[in-house]
Amino acid sequence: MFEKVDAAFDNDVDVLRWMAIDLYLASTMKFMDSFVLIFVVIIFLALAFGLVNTLVMAIFERMREIGMLMALGMRPSAILAEVMMESFFLLVIGLTLGNLLAFATLLPLQDGIDLSFISQGLAYFGYASVLYPEAAAKDVVLANVTVLILGFFASLSPAWRASRYEPVEALNKE
Repeated sequence: MFEKVDAAFDNDVDVLRWMAIDLYLASTMKFMDSFVLIFVVIIFLALAFGLVNTLVMAIFERMREIGMLMALGMRPSAILAEVMMESFFLLVIGLTLGNLLAFATLLPLQDGIDLSFISQGLAYFGYASVLYPEAAAKDVVLANVTVLILGFFASLSPAWRASRYEPVEALNKE
């Protein structure tokens, strides 16, 4: 897009990106992006611990069931696959609900957020007094894929533990 605008003018006009014009705002935006990244990492770590906790508790509550399945001849790899599938379904349900809630939150804001009460301060930085929030498709896809990958790796430990129980030991647990 920048190249098209630059090509539209002759050499007498300098066409610059906004980041080259307002270095202070550009550095502030980069700084804020790093804070958002830290926040997202913290959220994803909380997701991983929450998923591991849910799966560990589900395995402890169903230890007798797992022991019975193993005593009846179910292979450890099948138990591992079962726990991983449960984890996958938990992740898909959580992602679906989370995405629906996120888009439901954006719907009432589609007309914009009026910040006219601080319009002078916003004008100083080159912002409009109405902000229009949006969910970029690449960010939504990246977040969902990251959650699925992180969830897969977080659920490996409880699944592996469940597949390594001895049938007699698991049947005697209460």
